[in-house]
Amino acid sequence: MPDDAPRKGRFRAVLLTVTAVDSVTPELRPFVEFRAAMEGRTPTPQDLVAIFQVHTTSSHFVVFMDAGKTIAQIESEISPYEVVLPAAAWHTLESTLESQATAKAARG
Repeated sequence: MPDDAPRKGRFRAVLLTVTAVDSVTPELRPFVEFRAAMEGRTPTPQDLVAIFQVHTTSSHFVVFMDAGKTIAQIESEISPYEVVLPAAAWHTLESTLESQATAKAARG
């Protein structure tokens, strides 16, 4: 979580997975494709995505975990969903972004 401010939202969301697009299960792949279409992108098999489920619903949403993306950008992307993420989810997202940045720096 970027800071200790309370998160406002009407719904709780749980982080289901952070994985490469080619590892996304067939039942969740349409959510990845929908998000990619919203962003005007064609997902590659190696793209990393975070997939969330809105608690007690069948609704899911996806965030592409691009190298260089920030927690603030993720907050902005998920704000339309009016969700609150648990601290553990924020920690996972931060760790993933840090790993992405380290891998990008190592590649030069």
